[in-house]
Amino acid sequence: MRFPNTALPRLALPLALSLLASPPVFADAERLGNDLRALVAEHGELTIGDLSTSLLGGETRAEDLRFESLEGETLLIERYVVEGDYEHPDTVTLEGIRVEGIELEGAPRELEDNLLLNIGSIVVEAPGSAVPPLDDETLAEQWFEVMTLAELSLDHPEGALGSLVGLELDGDFEDGEGGLLLEALEVDLSRLIALSPEEERTQMRMVSNVLTEGSGLLRLDGGFDAQWEPSGEEEGRLISSGELVLRDALSLALDLESLLALPEGADVAELMADGTLLEEASLGGGHLVLSLVERGLFGRLMTLGATMEGVSEAEYLEKARTQAEGFGMMFGPQVSDLLHGLVDLMTGSAEELVVTLDLPAEERLESFSEDPLALPERFAMQVETR
Repeated sequence: MRFPNTALPRLALPLALSLLASPPVFADAERLGNDLRALVAEHGELTIGDLSTSLLGGETRAEDLRFESLEGETLLIERYVVEGDYEHPDTVTLEGIRVEGIELEGAPRELEDNLLLNIGSIVVEAPGSAVPPLDDETLAEQWFEVMTLAELSLDHPEGALGSLVGLELDGDFEDGEGGLLLEALEVDLSRLIALSPEEERTQMRMVSNVLTEGSGLLRLDGGFDAQWEPSGEEEGRLISSGELVLRDALSLALDLESLLALPEGADVAELMADGTLLEEASLGGGHLVLSLVERGLFGRLMTLGATMEGVSEAEYLEKARTQAEGFGMMFGPQVSDLLHGLVDLMTGSAEELVVTLDLPAEERLESFSEDPLALPERFAMQVETR
């Protein structure tokens, strides 16, 4: 007895559907190539090694891209991948990015020569288009709201000048949340100084020694988050926190919680994306806490200040305390407490300075610019050292 071959019908339908879908699917690859060439047509020449689209769509890619600019820069990209619908991609990923012949405005020729920028990958979430728009404002809104960058390095024949392990940016506040994460930024100040004009090196070296304890390697990590909790159509609570750590120097932490009333018809996501939320909204009470932790910076500032003024460290500190008292008489005890706290960080008698501000209700931040000297009292500023 012969049994019917059921494998062919099972394969025929998907195959037929894929063949029917092929013309528009493969047209996406050609469209990507045309769009990329049009993007840079007035600035140089772009060559693309290969263009392809997955059989059933959903991914369009260009590989081995090389762009030669009219100014002499060369941009190389190993892969440019558009995932999702071409008109409205889910993500656009650039991998293996290399920029050669970089020109930095105002930089000496020694620094520019053979300068290379390498980036492992850039992933842009829901960019709104498969290629970057030409308009700068649209570019910022659509392409740099939600993105992730990994493994950046700026190299010179003398060695690496800087590197960054990762950057995550979420500027799309439609869901009420956003943030920024900066992971392991390193800048070799010693090499930058050596490549800078000779007349600038002494001052640059002085700053480098204060910031890096003489190592010449500046290392920075940071992260900030913001969350909007609506309590009505035009009211809500803004909660934000973050920390910036400059290794071997200091760390700065922020904690904000405030009730806010939005202007009539305003959209909180747009105000947060523009960075104007605190300017446009009215305060409804809350608090802001700033914490500064000494990790060596203030001790070195004391030594530098004393050296530059030609006095002993003890004399320099006594002068700083006298100035703190003087400013306190002029601007209030809160200012005196703040300056005395900074002196305590210099002497090592305190490791942390905490400033707490109670935010007043029914006030706009603009109103405080009219009388900035009264800010400590109006914000009920409290200063504590630990």
